[in-house]
Amino acid sequence: MRHPLRLASLAIYLVIQGCAHGGLTRPPSDGSAPVPGRFGTLSPTQQALVDANCYDGLPVDRREALGSTELIVRRGYVLEHSSMDKIPLWVCESVSSDQLTGHVVRSNRFRADPMLQGPKAYPEDYAGSGYDRGHQAPAGNQTVDPELKQQTFFMSNMAPQRPSLNRGIWKLLEDKTRAWVFQYGHAYEWTGPIRCSLQTLPPPDSLANCRKTIGKHGVAVPLYFYKIILVQDQSSWKAIAFVLPNTDFKRPYRLESYITSIDWIQKRTGLEFMPKMREKERRTLAASVAAMWP
Repeated sequence: MRHPLRLASLAIYLVIQGCAHGGLTRPPSDGSAPVPGRFGTLSPTQQALVDANCYDGLPVDRREALGSTELIVRRGYVLEHSSMDKIPLWVCESVSSDQLTGHVVRSNRFRADPMLQGPKAYPEDYAGSGYDRGHQAPAGNQTVDPELKQQTFFMSNMAPQRPSLNRGIWKLLEDKTRAWVFQYGHAYEWTGPIRCSLQTLPPPDSLANCRKTIGKHGVAVPLYFYKIILVQDQSSWKAIAFVLPNTDFKRPYRLESYITSIDWIQKRTGLEFMPKMREKERRTLAASVAAMWP
């Protein structure tokens, strides 16, 4: 079993800006292989942090007109931030059971991310919007190290979520992922928004909704949110994924209604997860839904 790396206590950040025009350019993809080194060359320590959090490589994004993005690498999570949308495109993290047994409490000190060089969101962008500042890497996954918990409150790790989603069924999903961590000892997780899909989605997918923003800095409001959980059960890998609409929910929550496959998410986001995994194994894993529920 691949174990998460035990890294030094010093938080290390990487921010590299890639632009469609000027700066670090994303090379076009022919759809046959991941684009190597799209964020430049990482230092050995930075690469170790990526390897620890993003199983089998950084997600590859094949969408056109993506605009400028920045990569942020921290001990607790790695994310790619959209300068156009001011939300993360994806966040990956490695979660072990020992990091869930502490008693560090939430600070609720939301802050703009000082490591972002380009356009970004600020806490006040959400004021009066009707949307919560929704964690993508959950604060609840960091209960031992106060610094790691506080880093989950940077606005680069947030996206607008309806309150009943964020505080209700999405919280239930986060609790369920932690239950799986305790069951299997460790999990890799990928979380992110779907603003406009590449394939048809059920309502509320529409052009008008795709363009919705909040706040002075134009923070994009996603239509959906996804979460992928990967665990190792003895010698085999098991994956399950969820996609929830960014809308109002009422009890009773039926989380099982939103189970899907990694492949379903990839086709609608243009993302490719675990790009370094052997092709046959990755396709099989992405197409299947493990019998992890409930």
